[in-house]
Amino acid sequence: MKNVKKTFLYVLLCYVLIPFVSSIPILLISLTGAGGWEMIFLPALMVLPYVIFRKKLDLGLCARINGWILAVLLLVFTVLMLAGDGNVRGFIVSAFSGFIVPFAPVMLIRLLMDQYLLLYGGVLASFGVVFLLCAVLSKLRLRRFWLPALGCLFCLLLDTGLYFHQDSIRYAGHGFDYMHGYSSTDFTDYMVYSENSKLVQLDHPASLWIENESDMPVMDGAEACYPLYAALAKAVYKDIDQIELQWLEEGTNEYFNGKIVSFTNTVTGFNRLLIPMDDPLDQEKYGRRVDLFFGARPSREQMQYAKDEGIELEITPIGKEAFIFFVEEDNPVESLTSQQVKDIYSGKITNWKEVGGKNQPIVAFQRPEGSGSQTMMIYFMGDTPLKEPKTYEKVSAMDGVIRQVAQYANEAGAMGYSFRYFLEELNQEQHVKMLKIDGVYPSIESIEEGTYPLTVDLCLVTRKNDPNPYVQQMIDFILSEDGQEIIRKTGYGGVR
Repeated sequence: MKNVKKTFLYVLLCYVLIPFVSSIPILLISLTGAGGWEMIFLPALMVLPYVIFRKKLDLGLCARINGWILAVLLLVFTVLMLAGDGNVRGFIVSAFSGFIVPFAPVMLIRLLMDQYLLLYGGVLASFGVVFLLCAVLSKLRLRRFWLPALGCLFCLLLDTGLYFHQDSIRYAGHGFDYMHGYSSTDFTDYMVYSENSKLVQLDHPASLWIENESDMPVMDGAEACYPLYAALAKAVYKDIDQIELQWLEEGTNEYFNGKIVSFTNTVTGFNRLLIPMDDPLDQEKYGRRVDLFFGARPSREQMQYAKDEGIELEITPIGKEAFIFFVEEDNPVESLTSQQVKDIYSGKITNWKEVGGKNQPIVAFQRPEGSGSQTMMIYFMGDTPLKEPKTYEKVSAMDGVIRQVAQYANEAGAMGYSFRYFLEELNQEQHVKMLKIDGVYPSIESIEEGTYPLTVDLCLVTRKNDPNPYVQQMIDFILSEDGQEIIRKTGYGGVR
């Protein structure tokens, strides 16, 4: 009876008291806005009482109890991961929080910050570290625990596989947080202030030079166009690298990624073009009003929106781009007709064997609504309706459960679409090949000649009769030899 009471008290100590007390300092550090790195101290704080009171505690018993706690928690976590398809933010796996209630202080901040994996990993690692330390200090024979250790290792490997196989990771695209959620491509070396700049440069002074910051037209546009108009700004705007770098360091508007040269996305960038100059609420939401918007031709809905706002737009074709379809590099299909593509994306054709390929289902990925490529896809399909896109559930503490369009993944039979620049110049997708459409490959030559059937204009959209005289001068510059040289060197087809 005495041993049972002693074991019960030690369980309370190991599972309840020490985890709760160890979590309090982590909570206090978290409240300062540390961001998550403070969780590395949790195992150390858990170990500390066992080190300080090692002569008063039965460390052998502590090792066994912590080992059993770790094994049970890991087993429960693995079962929940299997049931929840590896989604640590999902409702099923979140039930694991009920098994680690003693860590309530640190749980509070981690769950509010949507850091589920950091919380669960930190807790499991803490019990593991305590077990090893107590086992070593008590000279416990670790080889006696090889079977439970093997089981724990198996669970860890299984959990890792489930986590990386979950839909919210496989289909989430290439998001980069530094672009505030807008970027699907790493543009680190394409910023106007980048030290290792990959931006195209002229080998002579540009024919236009704007010296005053207040005269510089504000730029925004589709993500695919950013390296182009960043290069144009670098060629024409005096000290634009220093202007943007200073603005970035000041952090005056954390939501946007540039003061004069920035990119959001097709929808937001276009809306910034329509902001009234005297509307502070819109400027607070969208940032400074945009003077030059770069992208594909605006959609019918966008043009109607501008008309409803009483704004007349000027659309200037400045280059040529190709809307392309791509598949896995080992897919034997090399070419599709426009009608076959429409049949695939309407759901009429569902197997590659129907178009001369393998006997394999077609996994036709789409793009999020409002993106430039999705706008182009809708235009391409015409009156043929797109089938429902593949989606996945994303769960966050702030938004709850939301459905996201699944972005391209290298699955068997996968097919996607984009603009040529993304694949050829930015290498956005790996191990893929572009398809011929109607027998024509999307090369620069076929784009400039107009023989590729899905050649589209790269457009500059401005407000008609813009009061800033440099807006028209920028249009003229982009259509000049210097501007067209930058466009071609960047990777687009020219219009001259």
